[in-house]
Amino acid sequence: MMRKIFVLISLVFIPFYAVPSFSQEQETKEIETDVMTPKEKIREFQHVLVLGVNQPFSKGYNKYSPLFFYGWFGDNFKNKDLYMQFTLSTTRVAFIAAYKTDRIYAGIRPLLEHSTYSAWRSYNRGNNDSLRMFGGNNAGAGVFFQYNWLRILSTKVSFHASHHFYRMILLASNENKYPNMPNRHWQVKPSLEILLSDVKQTSLDRVKHGYLIRGEYQYAHRIGYGTWYDYDRLWFHEKLNGYWVPPTMAIGQWTEGVWYKSQVHDTHRVYFNLGGYYNFKRDINLLFDFYGGYFKGVDRNNAEQIGYMQADHAIMPGYASSEFFHNFYLISRLQVGLPIPFWDARIQPGFNVLYMPKKNEVVGQGSGLYYYGQGAVLTDMVSRGKIAYHGYPKRFYTSVSCSFSMRLGNLLPLFIDYAYGIDAVRSKSSVKLYTNRVNYGCHEVQVLVVMAFGSNTDKKDEKKEDKKGGK
Repeated sequence: MMRKIFVLISLVFIPFYAVPSFSQEQETKEIETDVMTPKEKIREFQHVLVLGVNQPFSKGYNKYSPLFFYGWFGDNFKNKDLYMQFTLSTTRVAFIAAYKTDRIYAGIRPLLEHSTYSAWRSYNRGNNDSLRMFGGNNAGAGVFFQYNWLRILSTKVSFHASHHFYRMILLASNENKYPNMPNRHWQVKPSLEILLSDVKQTSLDRVKHGYLIRGEYQYAHRIGYGTWYDYDRLWFHEKLNGYWVPPTMAIGQWTEGVWYKSQVHDTHRVYFNLGGYYNFKRDINLLFDFYGGYFKGVDRNNAEQIGYMQADHAIMPGYASSEFFHNFYLISRLQVGLPIPFWDARIQPGFNVLYMPKKNEVVGQGSGLYYYGQGAVLTDMVSRGKIAYHGYPKRFYTSVSCSFSMRLGNLLPLFIDYAYGIDAVRSKSSVKLYTNRVNYGCHEVQVLVVMAFGSNTDKKDEKKEDKKGGK
């Protein structure tokens, strides 16, 4: 196991040897050389609006996701150290009031999220169990403090407290579900982030040059969570005279499903990112990203959501939203950006690889099941851990992706992203799933239109004048 992990980590650094040194100057780009002096990052626009949709296409369950984002970035007050921000997206509402200078960024952040829990989806090789999925919501507030040691190095500590509830009439009714709803509970979550980044972005942030190293640790403690019982059926919908029948252990009867008992109250999360980007002449851009996560103390209710272009951390294009839940994952992405000579257009093909160990410690996600081949489901009593394996059928999942973007009429930014999940397994029903009548492949298409209004450049110009005047 350790040898395989060492090989995977070694592969991360191979692309860095295939490009010129990152310290090499570009002839056509201006590179900042002062890495010692921190510099405040100022939002260029006051208002940003994004409209779009994400849609998978496969011979399985295909649920589209509407995409909406509005952000107001108050970065141009008379008090130059005051910063405020309001964002409204498809599933989140957040506000920030902060003190922001070249070295310090500190403030408060109230937040409301709905239907964002991992248990909101329950995929089994492309087949979604609607009776096992349910919605969750949380409302709370946090404080954060970021200190910029250098222009390229910063440390951020934060603390977030939130109340979690699972019944909201309009957004998450959660009726007729297999699992019992978790108790309403509080969660406190301190975190620490360290970022080393010397990345210069141009052309709507599509062209990058530099390197990035990021690590984050989160600890979450649930208060009042109690015991949550999850359920995973082994065969078809178990109903008797129209009513769902729970698993039975009577002599001579087969168990219809598996109950999972979760008493997880403390969760540890570690995220890490590595990025290397090189911009050649004529804006030919090579981009390599490697990121992953490791988690201890997670159940299906708070597991990391892996897959889908809009995932928070574990982005794996070409797979469904929350298709995978695992306590450990590694993702590598290699992309090449090429300019197209009209309307500032660019095309960016890529190749993506997801790795997950066979052993899965997420409570309620394959930890009690063994998969032998693609169809048969065996219990511990039958397999005894010798002829079958835990969790998902494969360790490695791959996909190809391609992004096309341009300014319509040299004005309106348009982004069209496509990805194909090569190893995605799809089935339209539980009957076909467990009788091994499955299909392979999943297409993911995403379209975004971006609009920006207002300007915060006055603050940027005033800061330049202050420095020239010695203030």
